[in-house]
Amino acid sequence: MERYLLAPRILILPYTQIMPHRCPWCLEPLRFGERNAVSCPHCERPLTGPDGEPNELDLRYELIEARQRARVQEVLQWGVPTIAVLAVAASLFHLGGVLLAPLVALVHLVLLRIYVVREARRYLGPTRRLFTRWAARFGFLWLGLPGYAAMAVPLAGIVSGVVTFVVLTEVVHVYTAWSLARERSGRPMLAWETVLMATLATITIVVVVGIIIGGVVVGWSAMTIIDWLRPG
Repeated sequence: MERYLLAPRILILPYTQIMPHRCPWCLEPLRFGERNAVSCPHCERPLTGPDGEPNELDLRYELIEARQRARVQEVLQWGVPTIAVLAVAASLFHLGGVLLAPLVALVHLVLLRIYVVREARRYLGPTRRLFTRWAARFGFLWLGLPGYAAMAVPLAGIVSGVVTFVVLTEVVHVYTAWSLARERSGRPMLAWETVLMATLATITIVVVVGIIIGGVVVGWSAMTIIDWLRPG
């Protein structure tokens, strides 16, 4: 009888590099003494308990906030010198520099809405999305137009333009990020948001109506004077 030598079966597992323990939130490595801590020493988020394990939605919100902060820094890095150059050019044309203000404000507003806060606004409810949109518009109307129009002033116009650019960028960023955080935690709109928005809307309507009425009165007065001076 032939004898068969049966080779033992060896299970070969693929080699996997042992990864260090990491924070589930910021993914920073934790030293041996930090693994039993209550919160992460890097991001200060909880490591234990019901809040110590992030879900997919939490990580998505964290990523959106991080991307928006990075985009704001990017916009400020190249936007500030660009505005400074535009302010120097506007100061050379005086009245033409004043007329340049609406265009600069419009480009700045569109840039922030499309590049900086667009992703965050997708996760806001209808009311908060409406409020963030109109808060940005009112900010550019009452701060952006005067600030960018002041660029026509030599030297001081550079400061005015840069400050206006930085302030409006930060206001839109901070209010959108703050609204996103409240939307994430399920907290309602605050009373001061509604009051402020209603006040700005009322003031804007009153000013626009006043400008229209003033324009009509001036036009009618000019036509009356021209008819009165015209030889019969």
